[in-house]
Amino acid sequence: MEMPSPERVRIAQELHDGIAQDLVGIGYSLDLLLSDASLSNNARTEIRATRFAVDELMSTVRAEILNLRERNNAPLHARLQIIAKELLRECELTLRLEEVPLAEIRQNEFILIATEILRNCSTHSRATHIGINLYPVNNRTCLEVIDNGIGGAHVKDGHYGIAGIIERVHALGGSVTIESIEGTRIAILI
Repeated sequence: MEMPSPERVRIAQELHDGIAQDLVGIGYSLDLLLSDASLSNNARTEIRATRFAVDELMSTVRAEILNLRERNNAPLHARLQIIAKELLRECELTLRLEEVPLAEIRQNEFILIATEILRNCSTHSRATHIGINLYPVNNRTCLEVIDNGIGGAHVKDGHYGIAGIIERVHALGGSVTIESIEGTRIAILI
C-alpha cells in the first residue's frame, strides 16, 4: 500500500496533537462539571448538549485525520459524492459529477477546497437544496456548488473559510467566482 504524502501526514499529526487533544480536554472538563451534584437540571441539560457537540466535533476531526493518513485511490467524482452525502445529510442534493483528469496532489487539494465549500453550505446557508456540478472545461476542472440558502457568502474580517478557499484555489493557479444574493453559487476552475 502506498503511503500518503509527507504533507498530509504532517497535517494529520498537527490535528491529532493540537485540536483533537484540546477537544478531549474540553470533554473531560465538561464531564467534571456534569459530576457536580449541585447543578440545576437546566444547567445539566445545557452542559450535556455541549458535551454531545464536542463528541461530534471530535468524530469529525478523527475522520479528517484518518482521511489525511489514508491514500484514497477513488476517482475525484466518487470521493466528492461521498463527502457531499456525508456533509449535507439535511439537504436535498442534485449531483452532476463527471470524471475529470486531475493529478493526485491537485485532487487532494481540490477535495479540501470542496469540503470547506460544502461545510460552509451546511453550517451557514440554511439551504434546503444544494446542487453540485463537477466537469472538465478545456483541460481544466470546474466545480460549481449552488444552494437555495440565505446568501451572504463573502470574505469577512475574522472569518477564514472563504478566504482559505480563495487562497487554496489561487495556489493551484485557479479562479473563484462567488455570487451570493438569494442563495449562493460558488464556482472554482482549476
